[in-house]
Amino acid sequence: MLRVGLYLGGHIFGSDVRQFVELARIADDVGLDDVSLGEHLVMGTQHPTPPWGSFVHHLDEPFPEPLTTLAMIAGATRNVRLISSILIAPLRPAVFLAKQAATLHVLSDGRLVLGISTSWHADEYAALGVPFDRRAQYLDDIVGACRALWGKQPASFRSPTVTFSDIYCLPRPTEVDDIPLWFTGKMRKQLVRRVAKYGHGWLPWIGADTPLPPLADDIAVLKQAMADEGRDPSRLEVSVRFRSMGRSLEQAFEEDAPLMVRTGITQTYVPLLSLAPSLAEAPKAVERIGRLAERYRS
Repeated sequence: MLRVGLYLGGHIFGSDVRQFVELARIADDVGLDDVSLGEHLVMGTQHPTPPWGSFVHHLDEPFPEPLTTLAMIAGATRNVRLISSILIAPLRPAVFLAKQAATLHVLSDGRLVLGISTSWHADEYAALGVPFDRRAQYLDDIVGACRALWGKQPASFRSPTVTFSDIYCLPRPTEVDDIPLWFTGKMRKQLVRRVAKYGHGWLPWIGADTPLPPLADDIAVLKQAMADEGRDPSRLEVSVRFRSMGRSLEQAFEEDAPLMVRTGITQTYVPLLSLAPSLAEAPKAVERIGRLAERYRS
C-alpha cells in the first residue's frame, strides 16, 4: 500500500498562514493519509540557494514553525499523520525539542512523525548561534538526548554538545519508538548508521529527473542495516516527493504510484504548490489529490 500525503507550503499563502490549518482539515476530510510541512526558521541573503543550485521557494515566503502549526492541525483533524518534512533539529535545544515533540505526540493521539535533518542554509545556523560545521554532531546528540528523555525517567545523557543527569521530562510517549524518526539525505554512511540505529524512515533527496527504481538498492541496504542492529526492517518507511514533470497529475499518478510500490517506497507527498497557482484554487487541488489517492487504493 502507498500512503498519499499533502505537502503544505509555498508563496501562495502570503500572510494568511491560517490556511495551512484549513487545507489540512480538507485533506483529512477527503481521506488523505498524511499532511507534512517543512521549515526554514529564517532565510538569509548570504547563502540564498542550496548547494545543488535550485530553490523553489522565495526568501520572503512564509514558513510557519512546523511543530506549532502541526499542533493547530492536530486540533482540526482526526486521522492524518502529522509529518515534519523536515524539521532542522540542530537549531533547537535538545531538551526543548524533546518536550515539544512529546507534547504534540500526546495531544495528537500519536500522529506525529518527526522528519529531521541538518539542512543546508548556513545563514540560519549563524542567526541562531549554532556552528554550521558541527551540525552533524549536533543532530546525533539531539536525537540521543530526545530518545533518552522519551525513555525511562529520570533520564541522563552525555555527549559532546548535550549533557544532563537525573531529570524528568513529561509528558512522554509510552515507548521510545512511539515517535517515529525519519531522516533525510543522500545515501551516505552516516545516514545508514542513523537509520539502522534508531530511524523509522528515510526521506531521500530526489531531483526532477531522478529515476526511482535505483532507490530499491538503497532501501535494501537500509533494511539490512536495520536487521544487523536487531531491528525489524519491515517497519522502514520511505517517503518521496510526488512529481508530475510535465504530465497531468492523473497520468503521473497512474504511471508512478505502482512504480513506487515496486521500488519499496511507502509514502509520497504531493506539493500543493505544484497544483495550485493561487490560494483560491488550493481547496479544489486538495480534493483532486484525495480522489486520485482513493482511486489508487481501490
